[in-house]
Amino acid sequence: MIVALGSTNKHRVVRHVRWYPPPEGCIKVNVDGSSFGIPGDAAIWRGLQRAWDLGYRSIILESDSQTALDLIADTKENNFHPHATLLSLIRKFISLHWVVFFTHTLREGNECADWLVKLGDTNADSLKIWTTPPPQLDIILLEDIFGALRQ
Repeated sequence: MIVALGSTNKHRVVRHVRWYPPPEGCIKVNVDGSSFGIPGDAAIWRGLQRAWDLGYRSIILESDSQTALDLIADTKENNFHPHATLLSLIRKFISLHWVVFFTHTLREGNECADWLVKLGDTNADSLKIWTTPPPQLDIILLEDIFGALRQ
């Protein structure tokens, strides 16, 4: 639940945040918008590439970086943007024969991706694949299974 208090408005705005599983026949790729020196939207490229390589053709890509999603959705070519090459690659990649939906979530609805990015920042491996989730994610995953609302 997100509570915001305006300076002139004393009403409480409550926003319930949770992770939603994808519909049947679709996978969800959650990426984190933090960068740690690497462009945050590169996680989007890597997530799409991995899903494609594994043969998935119906994808929901969820990111907590609205900025990255807006840059991808912007159809104007801006060759002077610092990430113009990467944005062009992502746009070409999503034009392949598959269905890709982009959605935004708040950080509270993206806790597993956030935790994994932080772990990756402290690890020298360029790619780590688990056959079972790391035990540190057990509580977060159980909360996701039961639809727990985040604060």
